[in-house]
Amino acid sequence: IYTVLVTALIYPIYGHWVWGGGWLSALPFGAGAVDFAGSGVVHAVGGFVALAGAYLVGPRTGKFKKDRTPVAIPGHNIVYIVLGTFILFFGWFGFNPGSTLAATDLRIAVIAVNTFLAGAAGAVVACYTTYFRTGKANIFLICNGALAGLVAITAPCAFVAPWAAVIIGAIAGILVMGSIWFVEWKLGVDDPVGAVSVHGVNGLWGLLALGIFADGTYGGVSGLIAGNVGQFIAQAINVVTVFI
Repeated sequence: IYTVLVTALIYPIYGHWVWGGGWLSALPFGAGAVDFAGSGVVHAVGGFVALAGAYLVGPRTGKFKKDRTPVAIPGHNIVYIVLGTFILFFGWFGFNPGSTLAATDLRIAVIAVNTFLAGAAGAVVACYTTYFRTGKANIFLICNGALAGLVAITAPCAFVAPWAAVIIGAIAGILVMGSIWFVEWKLGVDDPVGAVSVHGVNGLWGLLALGIFADGTYGGVSGLIAGNVGQFIAQAINVVTVFI
């Protein structure tokens, strides 16, 4: 049922609004809502559908104590977590640069660099944050930090400079840790792999980051750093829309 609803209604309708010439792409602010490779269309949609799904299914047995305090249920094979993360990271070089739809578009090189830097920045921030907080580096959060950086750079990867990609990824690494805590401790939702935080929250951050850091060097898309407030407004409207 979930798959039918997402693939038949939610994804194609919202995807058309952004990528098919729909009302979001035609907003009279900046270049309209822009999402190069899918921080919103792909990741935020999946992340917030995951939130609804996890809420409806309910927590695993033993996840929450009687006072609603969450209990950590560690993954059974940490090596698989890391391997899966590396496979995803590698795949992202098809996902983002491939969204140019033609390797003759030389912007593909900048996109690949931005993708790598954002993912690395997210991982590094998560690594050092957990190390200085607990005395140990948490590999689960490091992997999710990397994925959060990749999700966040997916929308703006073609429109920002490499230094901005590092900032976007670093902020994503912080957001994913804060969001995982919020989803478990405040919302009381059991999200075993942090999907809501990685894809939902950082999908929204990626959309906003485009409105902040786009520098106008590609496609005529520029954000706040280039003095274009309109693009940020369009991205903010997009954020509210995809969440709803």
